[in-house]
Amino acid sequence: MKKFYAIIFMCFFTLSCTTENNGEGGIPEAEIDLTSCFTLSTDTLAIGESLQITNCSKGAVLYSYDFGNNETSNQESPVISYQEGGSFTITLVVYDDQKHSKTFSKTIFVETPVESYYLFPEIPLGNNGLPIEMGLNPHNGNIFYLEKTEDLVNLTVPKFYYKELGINLIPTSNYITDQQFNTENAYVNFLGNGNKNIHFSRTLPELYGSREITMNSSWGLTSTLSSATKYLYGYLKEDVNYIFYGTQKDNGVYKAVIEKRNANGDAFDVQFKTIGSNNAMLADMIKTNNGYVAFGATFNKNIILPFISNYSPFLVFFDTNLAVTKTVDLSNSVLGGHITEANHLNGTYHLIQLSNGNLAAYGNGELSITSSDGSIINSHYFNVDNNIQAMISLGDSFVISTGDGYLRKFDPTGAEIKKLKYKGSFIPEILEINNKLFFVAGYRTEDTIPNIGELFVIKTFYGAVDKDLNLINLESIFN
Repeated sequence: MKKFYAIIFMCFFTLSCTTENNGEGGIPEAEIDLTSCFTLSTDTLAIGESLQITNCSKGAVLYSYDFGNNETSNQESPVISYQEGGSFTITLVVYDDQKHSKTFSKTIFVETPVESYYLFPEIPLGNNGLPIEMGLNPHNGNIFYLEKTEDLVNLTVPKFYYKELGINLIPTSNYITDQQFNTENAYVNFLGNGNKNIHFSRTLPELYGSREITMNSSWGLTSTLSSATKYLYGYLKEDVNYIFYGTQKDNGVYKAVIEKRNANGDAFDVQFKTIGSNNAMLADMIKTNNGYVAFGATFNKNIILPFISNYSPFLVFFDTNLAVTKTVDLSNSVLGGHITEANHLNGTYHLIQLSNGNLAAYGNGELSITSSDGSIINSHYFNVDNNIQAMISLGDSFVISTGDGYLRKFDPTGAEIKKLKYKGSFIPEILEINNKLFFVAGYRTEDTIPNIGELFVIKTFYGAVDKDLNLINLESIFN
């Protein structure tokens, strides 16, 4: 579906203009044994759904399709999909070996996603509802998410809530805490004693820290810990203990850190890791057959603008004892000039390993695909204005969300297979449930407020797709 094919066709057939159909000096139409024809697998389809075009032309040797959405193809029977709703006219021009042409068109309708695909939990007018984390409660299997709410009319302090969904997808809600500083990343550690240990990022342009809230099974507050010098980005569960990873200031330098905690959340071992000569952080970590791999970055932390400079992402490999065996700079990164403050380190980061051993790392809008030893295979940069984006492995492929409103599917080499234009812009995680993909997303919209007018807000909704990125009804998730 490359546009430049159209240029080739224009050049190739420039000399044939006087012989087309009944043009002056041409062959009479009745003498041209050429017809243009195609059939469609459907004339109404959903956004992202595959449409099979089957050619039935006679006497043609070359084909030129225009799909009505600024995309073209020269395949004989292409398969296409549309990323926007509306009516589109598909036009086929065919040519015989004498450069005569015939044209045939059909119009299809692409359904714009409607509310039947999504579920919109109630959020008061003039309020933001931004999801910043999602997962499964290991104790009962329910879907949960953390939501940052903000009253933009009365200008109250933003608050965090823990929301849990039953099979009916109706959320129960529990207040956690008021927001301190900027927070665009959070996660929940469900402790063995029934407590919930909730970690929030906590940044300003120059401040790089975190806040931990621990609540008991009845949602009573048991402890609060705020730090201006440490942030643990996540954890791995190891038997009854936990391996946390992140960054912590030590002797004036933010060092990559691994912190081991027991089932009750108490730290019993802190290991600083020297990664290069700069400040460093570990933003995601996975277990592999040979030990562990982490995705992070080195950077300079400054006391004046830019507060963060020389940002450089990397992969770090550990043995089974968490000793560093190798560090690989993702030298193809374009982020060095984009990351300029601690707020830019405040978001979601993802690292997965595919069934063929390849690694995919995603953060700050940049996707890097490497071999199992960290050798670069492919990379993509999506120029986005937020860092709350998801990634999920499907074994031999994977799906990410991007801030421009797409879900994108890639093969193990990082070649994009398909994309879906969905309603939202913010997705912290994607869950696989019953072989389908479920997400809680945020989308930008406008509320009409009496005596105030239009107010730009962010709202939350629930959605689902199959593994080929076709939108599906939410009730099918649990069937």
